[in-house]
Amino acid sequence: MIPHLPKLDFKAVESLLQQRFVDEKIKRLKDLPNPDSLCNLIVIAERIKAAIQEQKRIVVVGDYDVDGVVSCAILYEFFKKIHYPIQVEIPNRFSDGYGLSKSVVARLDCDVIITVDNGINAVEVAQICKDKGIELLITDHHTPQEILPNALICNPKLSSSFPEPEICGACVAWYLCAALKQVLNVDIAMVEFLDLLALAIVSDVMPLRGMNRVLLKKGLEVLKQSKRLAFMHLKEQFCKYHIDTQLISYYIAPLLNCAGRMDSAMLAYTFLIEKNKEHSKALLEQLLAINTERKTLQNTMYAEAKAMFCAQENHTEIPFVLVYNPSWHEGIVGIIAARLSEEFIKPCVALTQKDGILKGSMRSSHIDCMEVLESAKEYLCAFGGHFGAAGLSLKQESLELFKQALERFRYVQVKEDSTFNKTLGYLPLGAIDSKFFAMVQSFAPFGHANTIPKFCVQAKIINIRYFGTGHSQLKLKEGKSICNAFVFNTDLREAQGKEIACIYTLQWDKYKQDVVLYLEYYTFL
Repeated sequence: MIPHLPKLDFKAVESLLQQRFVDEKIKRLKDLPNPDSLCNLIVIAERIKAAIQEQKRIVVVGDYDVDGVVSCAILYEFFKKIHYPIQVEIPNRFSDGYGLSKSVVARLDCDVIITVDNGINAVEVAQICKDKGIELLITDHHTPQEILPNALICNPKLSSSFPEPEICGACVAWYLCAALKQVLNVDIAMVEFLDLLALAIVSDVMPLRGMNRVLLKKGLEVLKQSKRLAFMHLKEQFCKYHIDTQLISYYIAPLLNCAGRMDSAMLAYTFLIEKNKEHSKALLEQLLAINTERKTLQNTMYAEAKAMFCAQENHTEIPFVLVYNPSWHEGIVGIIAARLSEEFIKPCVALTQKDGILKGSMRSSHIDCMEVLESAKEYLCAFGGHFGAAGLSLKQESLELFKQALERFRYVQVKEDSTFNKTLGYLPLGAIDSKFFAMVQSFAPFGHANTIPKFCVQAKIINIRYFGTGHSQLKLKEGKSICNAFVFNTDLREAQGKEIACIYTLQWDKYKQDVVLYLEYYTFL
């Protein structure tokens, strides 16, 4: 039975959603802060202008995730518009490690290095660049540690005058291009890059408030109309889905990320910038094949990791999930950490081994990963990242001490709430129509810090259709009102005629041109 919750209607829901943004100062593109509000950005742009005038060799060094790949693509496209050649280098996860490493610098023949989505912790490599006479310009968004590299740095977390410290690396890269546009006095529409930026904002799970929400909302509009070959092919590949945050987070981002996880992120980068139709299509086919391989491996590793954690005595009382297997694939452990953290509602560290060193990822949705790792840094070789995600490495002999340090870290554990209290309230089926759906969608894009609205209802199942690989389509009736609903990965053919209480979100069925319910949770009455 559904507990006593407020009964909602159009105006009540609209009011609740409006309250989310009542204190927002950035509501439109014209409200965005200027490039000079980001510390050192104009100085860095001036240094790049001087390098262009002196015909210096410029290399952009990115990261192997979607944020880093998109950052590189944005800079490449901008420099192409100003007709100045640059080289793009994305480190290989397996041979180079993360970010601007010694091996990366050793193979570069250049005068200037611009980092995007990395570099804030490259203290040793910054000195190597200085010794080699390479000018290093760092743009990053990850959490700075106590000692900073000896280089020009732009990071929103170091900019007291910038209104939003939580922006992705690609957003910093986009702002760098805006600063270059200003100092070079060139006529380039920055909105043209927002289709790319939308991918990074979603994939890096940025809070969808203020400038992130404004940029993503416009970015999705640009993406829908985009003539980039990569996006034309992606829209064709996923034509049955709406172009929204869910499409990016569930399908496009994992597809692009699989390149860096399994092989080389240069494949995803090349796909994004490719101008030849046949080549673009071939690159997409490669990504799809690699992604299929990634899914198979991921499912095997996840089953092993979950069994490993659940086998521990009193595992439900353990405040952290820590799993380790020396044979796990280095590129997949981040996904495993994220899935375990989501399932057990606890911070998770998943580790594998390479060349005698344990390497892995930490994920958490409710405590600061960097704060946790900082508290245990005496047992780590290296670490870096931001609030919800971080990478780390440590020696085998430090593993037990590291585990003990995690257990000493005190935080308030979040209790799982799969109940009806996490909804906005009780929304009768009779209140749902296309006008109501349009009102809800006016508060999109939905994601981190602007969750998709969830409602609850009590209704009767009057019809069931089983389809696909284990999904159910229902007809729900409440009073005289009837709505179509979907339950994925569940066979409900035996539930005909039963009463259920459920939590649902609203989606648009593009084939029937009608609003449908996606059930997230249900219980029979």
